[in-house]
Amino acid sequence: PDMSSTLYKVHYEINKQEKGNKRPAHLLTYLTRVAAILLLPLAIAFFIQWQKNNQSEEMLQTISTPLASKTTFQLPDGSTVWLNSGSSIHFPSAFDKDVRLVKLEGEAYFDIKKGEKPFRVETPHFTVGVLGTAFNVMAYDGEVPEVTLDRGKVVLQTEARKQVTLVPGQQAVVDTANHSIALREVEKGLYSSWVNNQLIIKNEALETVVKKLERWYNIDINVTDRSLLAVKM
Repeated sequence: PDMSSTLYKVHYEINKQEKGNKRPAHLLTYLTRVAAILLLPLAIAFFIQWQKNNQSEEMLQTISTPLASKTTFQLPDGSTVWLNSGSSIHFPSAFDKDVRLVKLEGEAYFDIKKGEKPFRVETPHFTVGVLGTAFNVMAYDGEVPEVTLDRGKVVLQTEARKQVTLVPGQQAVVDTANHSIALREVEKGLYSSWVNNQLIIKNEALETVVKKLERWYNIDINVTDRSLLAVKM
């Protein structure tokens, strides 16, 4: 059959639709170009920030100790750290910034070398700032954090900007719920005895003792009578 008339009609409809869609097509092309111009600097900025983050992560060092083990090492500035069992510490390969910052999860004893840059220990709930001193920081997840000063002077500050200054023989106990700090006088040697591979228990609740023993020996202890957990030893 002769399909010429039908072909003409098809051509006519195609031409009519192309003319009707001409303006939206130009508008879409314009908007696409505008979006590309706006997104290009954002993409460049994102790439630069991503590169910086990767570089900072590469320069960050991490030392961890499993349960029932301890370790000691020196930081880039010559300060000595004893890391207790089940703990991790993160620090840069060089203290190039205005502050010597380390991040702690768990417990560590610090003997800080004096220097012009202040030294700062950051935990999930508080920060300890010093210049040259020796102190113990206990900040295990799920336990009441403590900072015990052996010598020198430290300033402890919570997330809520509450702060106290410790002198030797003082211990700061941090309430993570309301960010308050309680100071008390203690036998400082009791809280750093683990550095010399000694676990000394004195006037502590059984619940706290159980947690220490579990970390020290990497074991699970089951107390069937829960009322005993509050008994002090």
